[in-house]
Amino acid sequence: MEPTNNDPEFRTWDPYGDDANPDQHKYNPWRAPGKAPVNDVCGLASGGYTSGTTDSYTAVPQGYAQGSKGSEVLPETDATLWQAGATARVGWGLSAQHSGGYSYRLCPKDATLNEECFQSNVLEFVGNSTIHFNDDSQPDKQINTRTYIAPDGANWRTNPVPQCTGKGSRRHAGRATPACPAGTEFEPGFDEFSQGYLRPSGSGKNRWSVMDDVKVPNKPGKYILGWRWDCEEADQVWTSCADIEIVDHSVPTPEEPSHLPDWPACTGGERGGCLHRDDTGNCWECCEGYWWMYNSGGNQCYRSSMEVGMDMVHV
Repeated sequence: MEPTNNDPEFRTWDPYGDDANPDQHKYNPWRAPGKAPVNDVCGLASGGYTSGTTDSYTAVPQGYAQGSKGSEVLPETDATLWQAGATARVGWGLSAQHSGGYSYRLCPKDATLNEECFQSNVLEFVGNSTIHFNDDSQPDKQINTRTYIAPDGANWRTNPVPQCTGKGSRRHAGRATPACPAGTEFEPGFDEFSQGYLRPSGSGKNRWSVMDDVKVPNKPGKYILGWRWDCEEADQVWTSCADIEIVDHSVPTPEEPSHLPDWPACTGGERGGCLHRDDTGNCWECCEGYWWMYNSGGNQCYRSSMEVGMDMVHV
């Protein structure tokens, strides 16, 4: 369909048409948020599946098959409690930048999990976004964010962290950074870490999340929370789900996840390139110079020049 998101305020790639080919991303999902079809509202193992083919995205989470639908195979987990009529904090993190924007939606747990259900229950954002540093290296930082209201009234947030312009200079580019000498796609208003592939300066890893507050419906019950990221610099939609229960009484403030102490920096082939493992021995963070990826044999770290992004949602 033709783009509905044309206002430079809500664009995340070349918002003023300065590029030599300004329409190259015209039909990517963020140009008409919520309209691109998805293979599954809770995501696919490895991101996609084409029968009889293999490609760079064939690595899949341990215990699942390529193309498995999250809405069908993901196990039920202990629900996060939300108080009816209050606000709740949600967040997401990423390792590779695709620009665009995202929304949070609810679907009753006893309903059919599909886009129709989720898009009829899109949550409203409250206030600005916050950058949360997962390793507690810095205090949380509130940042200015932009809420796009789609033609159907749904709330979407623009990805607040810009990509590098990549080549040449643009009249409307954000200021230059060490990682983005030609500037950024838009001015972020903060410089605690580099743009591009979103790595804090000097660390080589993403250690932060984008946090938001959303209005909780005044309807107690059990729900599935859906997160959807419509990209602008790629023809991709990323989705994820979580278990939520809305109750009619106050709930305790969720505890921040504990941070395991860092192991000594590893080099070469130590621990197969894995820096941290969970209590089952599965790797969840790689050493410098290695890239983390889901794998059917367990999460693994690879030494490669190719940067691979894995995206997630958490509440």
